Amino acid sequence: MKPHEVMAERTSELEAALYELLAVCDRYRTAAEQLLASERAGEEPRQQLVHRLEQMSGRVERIITILEDEALTELLPMLDRLFTLERAERGEDI
Repeated sequence: MKPHEVMAERTSELEAALYELLAVCDRYRTAAEQLLASERAGEEPRQQLVHRLEQMSGRVERIITILEDEALTELLPMLDRLFTLERAERGEDI
């Protein structure tokens, strides 16, 4: 396999993994929100449980922010530069 092909494949895997991780984070957030809503709707919400679920929800929000604002932002130039790798492989300068 040529370097461009190898890196295109690895980049595709990386991109898919990041988006799958975001999907997992969304499911995590949804689960926490549902559990929080259920607990709060009860006659006697357990404050410690509510507090812990709020903490977990906040942490996953921070992970989502990191993935969206930092990881995906770093990935974009990698996707963009695949064509330059192919050209460099052919000895072309741009």
